[in-house]
Amino acid sequence: MARIYIYFTVFLLLIVSLATGAMADDACCPPGSGLGFSGSVGLEVTFTPIPPLSYNIESGLSLSLSVSGLTFTSRTVFDLAGFQSQGVSVDVSLGSVQIGDDILFDPYFSWNDLSVAAQVVGIEIGTDLILADIGSVQTPEYSMAAVLKLSSGVNCGFSITTLTGFGATDLVNMLGGIDAPFSHDLLSLFYHTQGLFASSASTKVTVVSGFYFEEELVRLQMDYMGLLSSSTTWFNFTGFAGEVLEVGYRFEEPSLAFLSVIKIDGSFSVSALDFILDLQIDPVRFTSHTSFAATVPPATLPISFSGQGFALSFAVCDQVTLTSTTLFDATFMFAQQDLAIEAKIDPVTLTSLTTFDSSGFSGEWIKAEVTFSGVNLYTRAGFDFSGIISVSFGFELTF
Repeated sequence: MARIYIYFTVFLLLIVSLATGAMADDACCPPGSGLGFSGSVGLEVTFTPIPPLSYNIESGLSLSLSVSGLTFTSRTVFDLAGFQSQGVSVDVSLGSVQIGDDILFDPYFSWNDLSVAAQVVGIEIGTDLILADIGSVQTPEYSMAAVLKLSSGVNCGFSITTLTGFGATDLVNMLGGIDAPFSHDLLSLFYHTQGLFASSASTKVTVVSGFYFEEELVRLQMDYMGLLSSSTTWFNFTGFAGEVLEVGYRFEEPSLAFLSVIKIDGSFSVSALDFILDLQIDPVRFTSHTSFAATVPPATLPISFSGQGFALSFAVCDQVTLTSTTLFDATFMFAQQDLAIEAKIDPVTLTSLTTFDSSGFSGEWIKAEVTFSGVNLYTRAGFDFSGIISVSFGFELTF
């Protein structure tokens, strides 16, 4: 099986070399002639121990091609048990109209999302038609879903977005899973350290049985003259289901922003309350996040303190960035700390993430990569007290 991977990779590289070489030698198609042809080929191998004495080796082969408004991407994953998944994505841009199709097998057919979006005088109208297997491997159950999107952005930083789901829930995933846009922006240091070595979260909606109205999401957003405000409201077939409100202000020179976030559940009760303060004085950035959550009887107060987070980041000579995030629990006792070091000295990039919890050292992740002549080579490893968590190495060729 390993020989097949090697032969397939060499074959793809040979095709890419011949294609790029032919374009370079052709007087009618010199480099930079505007053909817009580009692509990449990548291979990643991951070793994961399985206690007590076993292990798994997973390999992922990715391919991307783009030419004249057409983009094709593919990712195939195998492990020692055989074929695991195959994902294919095709996107076509026809001026103001975009068409896309995403297909996933894992290892059997599980997802097909056909999307069409058009922009007319600042208004975007889109439709996603989804066919998904919501059953089990032994008993597949195929169900249809549709999501209608309407969004508009006008002057003064004001925008509106509506999503309507038939046979689909969790529509916020079509907005990156972000239910509070300004909070996500101000808390970017926390999300950055959490995502350095974590797999990207799924941004798929949830398909349910039956093609009926399931959920409506309406988002209003305004960023005007320093004023930050947004409202994200959910409705289901019974009516109001929840809302997230954001109100804040952003100052300039130095950049200082504060934000209040209120979450309301379907019973019109406050379920969470957050206060965010973000200060940037280059090259230093500091963020404070204070959280309150709803209590349960017999508590006398409707909400109580639930956690506190601090994030600090600063750059050294524009080549090394140090980021530290610290979390405290509802009793204001230490809960977790992440320390990230990112150093980039061309063509080498080194990244390290060390985590601590209330009991001490929790884990360490290290990544090293080098980029030259369109080739990116990298290796990544993670370990904790029990030993190695995973080790990965791979390459990506861009042409």
